Amino acid sequence: MDLRERVVAAVDAGMTQPQAAALFGVSLRTVERYLARRRAIGGLAATEQRHGPEPKVRRRLQAWLPARLAAAADATLAEHVAAFIAAGGEPVSAASMSRAIAGLPPDPGQARTPSGRRRRPGRPLKQKA
Repeated sequence: MDLRERVVAAVDAGMTQPQAAALFGVSLRTVERYLARRRAIGGLAATEQRHGPEPKVRRRLQAWLPARLAAAADATLAEHVAAFIAAGGEPVSAASMSRAIAGLPPDPGQARTPSGRRRRPGRPLKQKA
């Protein structure tokens, strides 16, 4: 923000846009963008980033999953998908179900690999020689 204000102040003080760009080490297009932003919205602050719509289905799926996994931990992804749809959820792919399961917070006592990933049960940890 400080750089933006100094660049615009330099142009307002009579410096040409190319001179201001060279002085502050920015491109001419950057100086033009700063001035255009000030004209359009009256300030130099960056706009808020927009990241698309709220992921409603994923949130519902992650809220539904812990109880389902406690009841049927050995079910396949397809069986979890069918149960989610039967419970009133929207259809999701097996890949989405897998990502939702992997994205759940880990159990506090669950074993971890040396790299920090959750360890699959029944498999011993590899020891370095």
